[in-house]
Amino acid sequence: MSDRVLSLATEGAEATRELPMPVIAFFLITFALFLLALAVTWSFRNTAYKVQAPRRTSGTQGTQVTHGGSDGAQH
Repeated sequence: MSDRVLSLATEGAEATRELPMPVIAFFLITFALFLLALAVTWSFRNTAYKVQAPRRTSGTQGTQVTHGGSDGAQH
């Protein structure tokens, strides 16, 4: 009986799944996706500086600019 268990154990070990492509291909695809994400992130550098509110000049220090004509209640 132990021979049967041993033969079944060795048959189970041989039944492995093979990868659909070489391991290096998985690495190259992952690295390319990382570089793509890095490029997208890099393309948005200095965006906050470009869309920030305009700075006041020295002649408008005492004035307050309001937008929309409301008395502070903005919904």
